[in-house]
Amino acid sequence: MKTALITGASSGLGEVFANLFAKDGINVVINASPRSEKKLQDLAKTLEKNYGINATAITLDLSDSGAARKLYEEIKSKKIQIDYLVNNAGYGIVGLKLQDYDPEIFQRMLQLNVMTVSELTMLYVPEMVQRKSGRILNISSIAGYVVPHGLEAGYAASKAYIVSLSEALAQDLTGTGVTCTHLAPGPTRTAFFTTAGLENQSRLNSIFMTADVVAKAGYDAMNKGKATVMPGFTNKAMAFITKFSPSKKLIAKTSGFYVDRGKYKK
Repeated sequence: MKTALITGASSGLGEVFANLFAKDGINVVINASPRSEKKLQDLAKTLEKNYGINATAITLDLSDSGAARKLYEEIKSKKIQIDYLVNNAGYGIVGLKLQDYDPEIFQRMLQLNVMTVSELTMLYVPEMVQRKSGRILNISSIAGYVVPHGLEAGYAASKAYIVSLSEALAQDLTGTGVTCTHLAPGPTRTAFFTTAGLENQSRLNSIFMTADVVAKAGYDAMNKGKATVMPGFTNKAMAFITKFSPSKKLIAKTSGFYVDRGKYKK
């Protein structure tokens, strides 16, 4: 049986991904921070009971420097081969101008959203290429296409990096038997905005998508070997319009219209 590693798996998209893999008879290694240990352990037990697969739960905060290597080594010590890598873990600082960020929180966000994704990818891609088999699914965002992005400078920049990395990696992997897909969702009903500390989400209600729909779109695209998937007409329209807009000021104002001033809370 093959095995999928899913980061940020205790809730939201990560939890849905875990269920999708398990439903297809694929073992899972699910990861989340120690804050979500009970939820992660409960999810592992549920997956094993419902689908008859092996579910290994590993709690590790991937916003810590060096955590990606620790996760890799722990999985190696359990003699588990990873056939699917889902880089889902991430968070955002939303509703603040860059000059108002807490520097430490900004650094940890970049560690998780940029460095951990890069490190896990670099650890597993060579093994997959050697076996001539493997799939990578990176979670980017519509924010990565909207430049400049209102009140999401750091988060949007980190996701623009994931878009660029994933698109380039997809080309590098051509003919190897390994594929890289990135899923670029817009606002999704997960804990993201709560974690980001936003005070009011009411302006987002009309364009929210459900985690089930978004994750299934990414899962299907990954299995088909597609390089990119952007679910939802509104998200596609936003990416298209901002690409050709003559006014950067208008882009920033439009992209940030739904954000009430917030503050990330660790």
